Amino acid sequence: MTLRVWRNTIPGMTDVSNATEEPYDFADFNAKLLVLDVLCFDLDVLDPYEPDEYDESDEDEDVEGQDAAARDYYDDLDVLPSQLSLITELTVDSTLEIYQDVHPGWEGDDDRYDPQNWDDILTLPALETVYIAAPLPAHVDQALRERGISVETQ
Repeated sequence: MTLRVWRNTIPGMTDVSNATEEPYDFADFNAKLLVLDVLCFDLDVLDPYEPDEYDESDEDEDVEGQDAAARDYYDDLDVLPSQLSLITELTVDSTLEIYQDVHPGWEGDDDRYDPQNWDDILTLPALETVYIAAPLPAHVDQALRERGISVETQ
């Protein structure tokens, strides 16, 4: 078991956490991608995947054009509970930046990145709003609304 100390790097926030935290264990990789899109691209808390600029081969592409190195990077990227508590808004849309890392050229024409288990999203402690491009599964929409989370169409 690896314990890590996370120092708050959000602009304008100066408190440093001395608490030791264990990384959150996601039940669904696709739900983790939704969370990582916020943490990497919106809040700049975690570093997004950067492909090796010297590797010009297609060796990292696996089945159907997915970038295996990017997928492994995000799969291995630790997310701490204190980082999850920073997420107040989440977008569920096929145009998220993280999808272009994991699957360059994917146009969102299928449901391959839809979470199958929404528990990771439903338990985000500070979540206030979920923006959607397409309807969520009815039980997910209902569960979010029961928690007082606004579900808004983009």
